[in-house]
Amino acid sequence: MTHRFLVVPLVGVTLLTVGCATKKFVREELGKSEVKVGQEVGRLEGDLGREKTRLSEVAARTTEARSVADEATKRADKATGKADEATARAGQALTKADEAAGVAGQALAKADQTDSRLTRLWANRHKRNLGETVLVVFGFDKWQLDDRAQTSLLDVVKQLEQNPTLVVDLEGYTDNVGPGPYNVQLSQRRAEAVRRFLAEKGVELTRIQSIGLGDIRPVADNTTRQGRDQNRRVVLKLFAPAD
Repeated sequence: MTHRFLVVPLVGVTLLTVGCATKKFVREELGKSEVKVGQEVGRLEGDLGREKTRLSEVAARTTEARSVADEATKRADKATGKADEATARAGQALTKADEAAGVAGQALAKADQTDSRLTRLWANRHKRNLGETVLVVFGFDKWQLDDRAQTSLLDVVKQLEQNPTLVVDLEGYTDNVGPGPYNVQLSQRRAEAVRRFLAEKGVELTRIQSIGLGDIRPVADNTTRQGRDQNRRVVLKLFAPAD
């Protein structure tokens, strides 16, 4: 019994000693852990700070890059707008060039037509187309124009006014009564009387050609009075230029 009681205190002392040693060990281990944890936390805080700095730099560069990109986009849009305007102006210029080419083509075609017409007119400058023929008759040994002759000549004046390209040839004739030289002079006076009348009514002298041919080319028999009446005449021949 006595031994058991002695053993118990010894165990208590041993347990107390062990307990104290354990607490100290724990405290030491906790201290070491706290140091390690503190060191790790410090390292992590440092890493976090550096990461924040890096992120800030990245954000700044991103913002700068975005600003540069926005500026580039604006410049690109502006350049695109200018390119569209230039394209539109080029299209308008091309349209005007096509219109000018069309007008030039038409002008060239007209020039070719005009040149062809001028060539034809020059080739036919001595050719004329006979149109209407008008007769004015005279009394025996007369060259004055009576009312009927003037009425016929007024119709000729009207035609000449309406057709500026027309010209008129006058051929004066007589019957075969009287000497030949006299008849030539008489036929000339008759043609001249007609020419003077036309000129007084406004017909240009350059459009009138006249000649007296005497008693040649009779249109009727000079052996009869009726035939001689027909031969005392001036023939007006209206000519148009050949095409």
